[in-house]
Amino acid sequence: MHESEQVEFKQQYVDDIKKEIIGFANTKGGTIYIGIADDGHVVGVDDPDMIIQRIANTVRDAIRPDLSMFIRYEVKLMDSDKQVVSVEVQIGTHRPYYLASKGLRPEGVYVRQGTTTAPASETFIRAMIRETD
Repeated sequence: MHESEQVEFKQQYVDDIKKEIIGFANTKGGTIYIGIADDGHVVGVDDPDMIIQRIANTVRDAIRPDLSMFIRYEVKLMDSDKQVVSVEVQIGTHRPYYLASKGLRPEGVYVRQGTTTAPASETFIRAMIRETD
């Protein structure tokens, strides 16, 4: 497996995961694997249930509009014995999604560009608003 426009690896849970979730929901959707290093090496996680709970709370509290119904969590066994959390994000129907603390500004709205997540331009934000109206 490799990172791509629709696949992101995180070695461990980080608070910035919300940016990747927003980026996937605003573009084509995708999957984040927590417990896999950027080079594709499976490292696993110790407490997948706690990670899922933290992500679900982050999605509920920090992302607007509500994106919960477009996310699916799963714990997968990889390399025989290592637990990895899979966070599958579908493209949302109420785009643009954004950080509640930043609002509908480029520093709050993210999109996927290749293997990276980047702030959306004002033009792209306006286009998403027109598409969903």
